[in-house]
Amino acid sequence: MAYRLLDGDPVLVRRLTYVLFLPDRRCAAIPDARHGLTLPTGTVRDGEHWLLDTSLRVPLETAGFRRQRTHPFAADGDHVYAWLDGDRYTGRRPHATVDLVTGTPPEIARRLPPALARAVTDAAHSFAAETDDRYYADAVRLLEPAYLRGTTPQQGSGFSGDAAAWRARREEIVDGIDRDGTFLDVGCANGLLMESVRAWAAERGHRIEPYGVDLAPGLVALARRRLPRWADRIEVGNAIDYRPAGGRRFTYVHLLLDLVPAARRADLVRHALDTLVAPGGRLLVSHYTVDGGSDLSATEHLRALGFTVAGGSPTAWIDA
Repeated sequence: MAYRLLDGDPVLVRRLTYVLFLPDRRCAAIPDARHGLTLPTGTVRDGEHWLLDTSLRVPLETAGFRRQRTHPFAADGDHVYAWLDGDRYTGRRPHATVDLVTGTPPEIARRLPPALARAVTDAAHSFAAETDDRYYADAVRLLEPAYLRGTTPQQGSGFSGDAAAWRARREEIVDGIDRDGTFLDVGCANGLLMESVRAWAAERGHRIEPYGVDLAPGLVALARRRLPRWADRIEVGNAIDYRPAGGRRFTYVHLLLDLVPAARRADLVRHALDTLVAPGGRLLVSHYTVDGGSDLSATEHLRALGFTVAGGSPTAWIDA
């Protein structure tokens, strides 16, 4: 079969080749003694799902790259080409140590064999043409099944570590809570952060009433099953335009910058401040980065977008 561009998900996937994009939108490739550069590639193993498993494992094992999103854009029979939005990785998962070569897509394409150069060019067009709707659809397509198959509360909230590691990495969010009030978790997944923030804040003497919203209906249903006492507080909604019933606002609102496309991050923050945070309240902003990655922190992103950061690290906060 011939190489062709895809419109939607592939039907059959046995091999994948990936075009890598870093947080600054540069393209990355692997040094190759024979051809100069090459792209990560690998087969789907027995029992693996091409999106949930192979597209995480292969880039780590071949390029030391941790994907954030995966989007297939072309196929040649059962050989699928996908671009990945992610970053370099040096954490605990099995991974290769690779000195990636980076550049603009045309710069990388010029140093690749013709077939791979074409893939980079097509990936760059697909990546640049991404719409908001496609961004949100890709997020739900990846995260909902990945979280739903988790066997621990942490995995159901997108975290691979145990309860102790979860607390070590997430409790800093509570540093921004300095009094009693309500807390809205935007992108709440299975609701674990809602109940964790309530418990951690209580240890510091603050009573918090948690609420949640998530784009994925399956995760909202899971959160309601896990937390039946708060089921009527957890809703389906998109962070970019979510408005609680009755115009409710919250003392604290927590969100992640990658809930929306990079070009919409300023809109996300303004919407939260204008619509969700109560007067005198606080917006808590996290941006989870990978070990060894090159992405900016939440504070750096917010300042680059023109917002005044009142405090906090790595979760930053803006006072309304």
